[in-house]
Amino acid sequence: MLQRVGLAAVAGTALLLAACAGQDTPSTPGAAPATTAAVKPAASPTAPKVTLPDRYDPKRNPAADLKTALALARADGKAVLIDFGADWCPDCHVLHELFQSAETRPLLERNYHLLAVDVGEFDHNLKFAGKYLNLNRSGIPALVVLTPEGKVQVATNDGSFANARSMDSKQVNAFLTKWAPKH
Repeated sequence: MLQRVGLAAVAGTALLLAACAGQDTPSTPGAAPATTAAVKPAASPTAPKVTLPDRYDPKRNPAADLKTALALARADGKAVLIDFGADWCPDCHVLHELFQSAETRPLLERNYHLLAVDVGEFDHNLKFAGKYLNLNRSGIPALVVLTPEGKVQVATNDGSFANARSMDSKQVNAFLTKWAPKH
């Protein structure tokens, strides 16, 4: 019996690693956030397109990405949502899928500029993360909502998203709705 459980654990780990592999996309540090789909801007027809990050890219420069996101937020009145996580993290993958869902994506696109900040194995971008939350308490994924002026509205230091695999779109949407800008 123990051998079967051990083999199942090995097989499960292999499947998880296989699912996480092959997701690398080239990126230029300091460029605009990595994206999967463009969204029409809310403010003006000449405003830059709003996009959702595809994954946590360790090559990204979160300070430069934040500067860009805050400029966009000041132009269109949206909030900035920073998602701290890593590609190895199963809960981060679940949250990413929830963000892409038909129930949540429109809410995100309407109200937020989303940054995905890679924290590696809690050894990457820690100084940047430390400005907004305590990763030792929050775990990952961890979310921070900023006003267009860069003021912290909320940081999930309570670990409320660290078990995202047990969440559904309604729970994520409740958080996003609560902290969305009042237009």
